[in-house]
Amino acid sequence: MKQIITFLFVLSFITISNAQLRLSIESGYVTTQSNNVRVPNGDQNAGTLFSLNDDFDDGGSGVFFRGEIAYLINDRHTLEATAAPLTVEYNDSSKESIDFAQTNFTGDNINGSYQFNTYRFSYRYRIINRSKFKFDLGASLLVRDARIALSQLEDTADDTDLGYVPLVSFQLSYATADRLSLLLKGDALVGPVGRAEDVFAGLLYEVIKNKIEIKGGYRVIEGGADVDQVFNFAFFHFADLGLVITL
Repeated sequence: MKQIITFLFVLSFITISNAQLRLSIESGYVTTQSNNVRVPNGDQNAGTLFSLNDDFDDGGSGVFFRGEIAYLINDRHTLEATAAPLTVEYNDSSKESIDFAQTNFTGDNINGSYQFNTYRFSYRYRIINRSKFKFDLGASLLVRDARIALSQLEDTADDTDLGYVPLVSFQLSYATADRLSLLLKGDALVGPVGRAEDVFAGLLYEVIKNKIEIKGGYRVIEGGADVDQVFNFAFFHFADLGLVITL
């Protein structure tokens, strides 16, 4: 028994000593390319199909924040947790009437709100591990906390969804110079009733060698679902700037 405990202790020490912890904090500006909604979406009593982007006079952009914590073990295995909250507001609908979530909105001062908060737990394995080029592939479990709402004066109607989605996770990096590297990273999957993509492409620059990096680039989030409860497909663009700290 003592031998087993000693072995497990040594194994844990080796694993920890060969592990690397990375923290990433990001912010920037998000804009909407498209955001189409119908609630409900069944064959009977279907709501109005409308666009939060095209049918509202103002909104569809704003500031976002997200954070990641990644644990690289033995230079091969990555465990990662991501928190990516997103809320976008849309103001002053130009449509005369919208039937949404069993509520009819008519006239002026119809505003919309779109929430898509996601929390991801990922595992990736480093398939290619060269000095300049690295490629990781794995899977993510996405937990989504979504809400679409319309409001007019004191009246509000919404459609909420809390669910789980498995995704394919990947990361590709290429060191172009001593302190500069290219990064392509994302989670994505296409299914029979919907799809989801969250992909970043950009640069990492080491401010302090092996300690602090500046991250900048472009991110896209796109996807949605076509089910009886809701029809919603949205496409967002992000100008992304962040800080990566290695411990």
